[in-house]
Amino acid sequence: MSEPSILLAYHSGEGQTAKIAERIEATLVAAGASVTRVVAEQAPAPAGFDGVIAGDSIHAGRHSKELSGYVEAHAGALNRLPVGLFQVSLTSANPDEEHSAIATGMVKDFLEATELDPDIVGLFAGALAYTRYGFFKRNLLKRITAKEGGDTDTSVDHEYTDWDAVEHFATDVLALVRTSAEG
Repeated sequence: MSEPSILLAYHSGEGQTAKIAERIEATLVAAGASVTRVVAEQAPAPAGFDGVIAGDSIHAGRHSKELSGYVEAHAGALNRLPVGLFQVSLTSANPDEEHSAIATGMVKDFLEATELDPDIVGLFAGALAYTRYGFFKRNLLKRITAKEGGDTDTSVDHEYTDWDAVEHFATDVLALVRTSAEG
């Protein structure tokens, strides 16, 4: 069997989603896949790929216009392929029922708006990149995070991503792509 070709299109606000996309790519390549990793606004049409992974960061409770636009423009073609969708948010850093429901609701809203029907969805915690934020954003996020009982030391960045879960998501998507290619 030839190596499966996977398009990995994503949008990253502060860089954590890009880091996650890089880890997904490395996991897929190590498992024998060919990966085209590209930001959503430069992503090619999905035709010619065996599967697609789309990823986005959440800001102010919303998906980016970049990934939303790509998915809306190609929803028909995407829905004919094996597709994995991953969402990166600080909401997913808190695994309680309330926060899980909020994160799931954001995915549901995205899917309804774009008409995407992914086979696999990954919800990943992002990072607080305090050292890269401007004064106002840093202090706003510090206040919000304090209310949630989170990390408020703004002299360092705080990463919450579960890298094992990211790699598991990647291998699950690859297994789906391989199964689809055999069928």
